[in-house]
Amino acid sequence: MIHRKLIIGQSAVVLLCLTLTISVSAQQSPPSSGERRGAENNYRIGAGDVLAIEVAGEPELKRKVKVTEQGAIRLPYIEHDIEVEGLTEAQAGALLKQEYLVILKQPQVTVYIEDYGARFASIVGAVNKPRRIPLTRELRVFDLISEGGGLSDKAGTVLHLIHTKAASSEMGSSATGAEGIEIIDLKELVRRPDLNRVIQNGDVLNVPEAGVFYVSGSVNKPGSFAIKDTIKLSQAIAMAGGLAPDSKKKEIQLFRTTDPTQPAKMAQVVNLSEIEKNPGKDIILQPYDVILVPEATRAKSARSLLQTFVGGLANASGYGVIR
Repeated sequence: MIHRKLIIGQSAVVLLCLTLTISVSAQQSPPSSGERRGAENNYRIGAGDVLAIEVAGEPELKRKVKVTEQGAIRLPYIEHDIEVEGLTEAQAGALLKQEYLVILKQPQVTVYIEDYGARFASIVGAVNKPRRIPLTRELRVFDLISEGGGLSDKAGTVLHLIHTKAASSEMGSSATGAEGIEIIDLKELVRRPDLNRVIQNGDVLNVPEAGVFYVSGSVNKPGSFAIKDTIKLSQAIAMAGGLAPDSKKKEIQLFRTTDPTQPAKMAQVVNLSEIEKNPGKDIILQPYDVILVPEATRAKSARSLLQTFVGGLANASGYGVIR
């Protein structure tokens, strides 16, 4: 029972730290339009962006144009492509002012980005709102989790930060991890600010679901449990409320599979009494393990108990039946 409290405590601390960090970001007052412009004025225009262009006193020149794959736009009265890729809004406005001098004396040109189509990152997996996010400002790992609505209850203990070709070209060919995957431990992310990486164009942050194991049979609270730390068989039984009075603690059955879509098979019979005498014999669980505690006083066989449990599991989740 002491081990169980320690494990739950460690996981709770990590999740609490993550929740507090993300909540502070999420609960801040939404920025005003002026603040957003200030945050975004260093954004560099790219292919796919939609620009809104206005010229003071010239409503017929008001336009919304999409930046081509070549990084250029076309405007009326200007007989060539205007290259705007890599420019900020202010720089693009200054460039268009010079272009419009051929037809206007003192043009006052305003350019702002109507729709960001050039630089994106994504967050997927065990978060509340998986989505694609425009990189209108510098975002880091915590920011991306916040943009994804925070971690869901199914989140595991690591993150996968996937760098795509788009990200690697922006980071430079010598950048470590370009076109690869960084594995970030959530506990370490809380402790080490250097792991709160800057998100690059094209990055994908994947939050894998935690593995689960199942405890059934003669226990007080049978069910499925997430593996968020190292879990041993004795601890798993404690998490399931402990053994019921009519259990066969010397004949606990462990079924194992590496693929949740495939039937689990008997791995071994475990004597819990021996583990209590010698904790070194305890077994570390793997994702999708099934622990069955047989009943000692009922005629129902362990096989029947297992089939009943797994039949319900298969109906609920689509997993295979144990054979």
